[in-house]
Amino acid sequence: MTTATAAAVRLPNFIDGHWVPSSASDWLDITNPATAEVLAQVPLSDSNEVARAVEAASAAYPEWRRTPPQDRIQPLFKLKQLLEEHIDELGRIITQENGKTFAEAKAEP
Repeated sequence: MTTATAAAVRLPNFIDGHWVPSSASDWLDITNPATAEVLAQVPLSDSNEVARAVEAASAAYPEWRRTPPQDRIQPLFKLKQLLEEHIDELGRIITQENGKTFAEAKAEP
């Protein structure tokens, strides 16, 4: 754990379909291994935030389970399309976060 870096972007949690700012007191730096530059910070969420996320997922599950497979697969097709459209951007992000070569990073998603 580290203290907050002034320039670092603090990333929110995704709970119940919404980006929610965290009330965490501890944050983890995400750094570029090649430069040690802090790219962002992620919250080390407390049990209350985790419980909210788990409750939201549990509440959504019964409806999702009743959704026909041909409808459930549509978000996966959309994800595939988005991955293909943003492959270069994702490759650059993976390179920054993991220190991989761009070609290797593009092959990962």
